[in-house]
Amino acid sequence: MVKLKDTILEADTLVTCNPSNKIVKNAAVFISNGIIQGVGTKKEINQNFSASKIIDGTNKILLPGLVNTHSHSVQTFLRGKADDYALLDWLKEVVLPGEARFTSEEVYYSSLLGFAEMVRTGTTTTNDMLTTHDSIAGIQAAEEIGIRARIGKMLMDYNDDFSEIVREDTETVIEGARKQINEYHQTHNGRIKYSLNARFLLSCSPELMKLIVETRDEYEDLMIHSHASESQAECDAVVKMYGASYFRSLKKLNALGPETILAHGIWLDDEEYEIVKQTNTRITHNPSSNCKLASGICDVLRYHSIGVIVGIGTDGPPCNNNFDMFHDMRLAAFLQKVKHLDELALPAEKVLKMATIEGAQALNWENEIGSIEVGKKADLIMVDSNDVNSFPFYNPVSHLIYSASGKDVSMTMIDGKIVYQDGSFPTIDIEKIKKAAEKYQNKME
Repeated sequence: MVKLKDTILEADTLVTCNPSNKIVKNAAVFISNGIIQGVGTKKEINQNFSASKIIDGTNKILLPGLVNTHSHSVQTFLRGKADDYALLDWLKEVVLPGEARFTSEEVYYSSLLGFAEMVRTGTTTTNDMLTTHDSIAGIQAAEEIGIRARIGKMLMDYNDDFSEIVREDTETVIEGARKQINEYHQTHNGRIKYSLNARFLLSCSPELMKLIVETRDEYEDLMIHSHASESQAECDAVVKMYGASYFRSLKKLNALGPETILAHGIWLDDEEYEIVKQTNTRITHNPSSNCKLASGICDVLRYHSIGVIVGIGTDGPPCNNNFDMFHDMRLAAFLQKVKHLDELALPAEKVLKMATIEGAQALNWENEIGSIEVGKKADLIMVDSNDVNSFPFYNPVSHLIYSASGKDVSMTMIDGKIVYQDGSFPTIDIEKIKKAAEKYQNKME
């Protein structure tokens, strides 16, 4: 890992995502011990600070690292294996059996490959669901590469439709989660935080949900992370199982609140939107996944109109098929324009905030990350603005949302440490990871 003690990052353009949405030309940021200590023009920073290393940012845009509010890194080895399925069939026929067959080594390398793709394409923080077994290997992958993460094992104890291998006895589920919390939560200077990943209500008994809520309330800064109201078929099944709609059931279970983030949130009635608002529950919009699985379109504008915090997530490779947040930012903007037949809906500046500071708010991390401000963690990315897709260059924010892609990211820094730069991954052996993926592919063919 390249460790930078005192560093100046320079850039032609700095997009801060701070409260005033400040953009600085010919900019620089001073970093010491992983913390941003100065933000301004190159002239201002060079007059007030000195550093052992200066990173040139000619033809670069410097911005906060992207916050992926819903991912499944462990599913990376299943990329391309679950295409063109309906959601419940997608789970039962490919994804859950695939997760169940993973060895500990495959959990590790599949997760590590997913994290590598994230940092390669500008994600510095992710909210990640692993699988039920050997999940420690996935946490160790996050530790090794250096990504910031809320992460944990998958919690599920119920449903005759799903493989026995990917679910556990209720007490075993929560016992395993508590052991991992005690070992990994708030470690690596707070870079790794645990999350209670209840897969969805169809795979979690009321008894398990009760234990999950009790566990969340027992520990500081612990969140529940789950799926909710993703498809109409799923919602119908929840009513049959729990006797009430998705969000009414979650409210009855005391599973909502600012320490809960739910993926998708598409099929709600008026009262359920009010429940989300009143409980201050967070939502993660996953546009590519929702399109590919034909789940529907999350009404982001409605959530925003009632003050609900919404982040953007990629979901997993079987339903995306990548971790490029730039793709999902662009699609998030387009889907709201189509849904509301309003070309002004969800403008570029708002989408970028959703993927940075509002994503950080969705994960209760906004005091440390999500914007470029003095005192925050140095989670930063540089985006090249000198390739053919960058000309002409009028507005940096519009460019980032509508023209750029993750392949334009030239550097990713987390906690002041470079984890990706110009094709190199300083913290991991990317060729070894690729070989592990090829080995898995050969096994499955």
